[in-house]
Amino acid sequence: MNSVMQPETHRVRIEKIIAGGSGLARTAAGQVILSGFTLPGELTELREVRRKSGHIEAELGQLLEPSAERVPPPCPLYGDCGGCDLQHGSYAEQLRIKQAIVTETMQRAHVPLPAGGVEEVLPSPQQWGYRHRLRLKISPDGQLGFFRKRSNEFVAVNCCLTAAAGINAAVAELAASRCLRGLADEAELLQSPADGQITLVLPLREKQRLAEERLRQIAACANIAHIGSNVGKVFQPLYSRDKAAPLAQEIVLPKLGKSCVLSWSGGCFSQVNPGQNARLIALALELAGDVRGRSVLDLYCGMGNFSVPLALAGATVTGIEGSPESVRWAQRNAEDAGVAVRFSVADVSESLRRLVKKQQQTDIILLDPPRAGIGPAAALLPELQAEKIIYISCDPATLARDLRSLCGSGYTLRCLIPVDMFPQTHHIETVALLTRTGKCQ
Repeated sequence: MNSVMQPETHRVRIEKIIAGGSGLARTAAGQVILSGFTLPGELTELREVRRKSGHIEAELGQLLEPSAERVPPPCPLYGDCGGCDLQHGSYAEQLRIKQAIVTETMQRAHVPLPAGGVEEVLPSPQQWGYRHRLRLKISPDGQLGFFRKRSNEFVAVNCCLTAAAGINAAVAELAASRCLRGLADEAELLQSPADGQITLVLPLREKQRLAEERLRQIAACANIAHIGSNVGKVFQPLYSRDKAAPLAQEIVLPKLGKSCVLSWSGGCFSQVNPGQNARLIALALELAGDVRGRSVLDLYCGMGNFSVPLALAGATVTGIEGSPESVRWAQRNAEDAGVAVRFSVADVSESLRRLVKKQQQTDIILLDPPRAGIGPAAALLPELQAEKIIYISCDPATLARDLRSLCGSGYTLRCLIPVDMFPQTHHIETVALLTRTGKCQ
């Protein structure tokens, strides 16, 4: 008889949650073993899935001693859809986990932390229904869903508890009608924070064209106001129900007694959590301090998310961004707010090299790069002699790498504030403030 080998199991206590959301423990032999859906301090029985160089990947078999912070995950697809990975922890525990991840990431990279360490995480005003942008896969038969974690196995979804209500209504209608069948492999739905209008973005092939009647049918079936496509790096609007801006958010700046409306299209980057984005802007202004008459260089400025509020606060702002679509909206947003901002469509690294060559200086640098961070170009920032650098990051690992470079080039890390932009997931936004005060030790 052929016997089936049973996977080896390990009775271990979870030490911590690491970047990526897995719980880390050590086997009786001292090997590192990682498993999702665990919490710090829990006694577990883990089943081996695969052995890798340096660690064992496992899955949760039995929960022998659950954490007091464990809660029932409200989503019926939790653990299947590949999205959220911290729903099983209380919100307070999620914030503690994220603060610990940022701290450990910085320590491992030997970043000299401020005396008070990493600050407490700025909580999100909404823990559910906060996502105003959702990317979904489209199955061959027109269903919408996600891929199961670490696989290409499709999981159908009719509702995502982290998504805004308007997006979920559109998902349900599109899934029921199957009207996206055969058009693309994925779709992105965006809900305007200002008025709730829904935008659908499809990554169409270069020569793919959709008839106007087909576009109208898609829009009608799910109450979609705008449809566009991303072909390569160029955004193309395909259908609009009206002439209003596809997406907009009012940003209130109470300390200035002012407000502005930021508008953008589906081809621009925007934070998925508009309520937390407003807090992020307020935090950036607070860290910048009194900017009246000061020069600010806003790198990766997008559609003016920080540039316009900084200009309203009295700064002379120059924004640099690689996306022409985003810069068009940034210019419009500045005009609508009644402020003058100089925007430039350019590669950030190349622009920094030109500025350094011209020996130009600035008072404050704010940067909000993509997940890869600024990388080697971080070495150019000190050449601009800025008194402050405000670095906003969505990846603690690349942030730590870049901070280490800056802290070895005449800057001191004054504060490090995690911002919970993505509740129920391991993803972390972090804001760092550095000042030019001599080399870090």
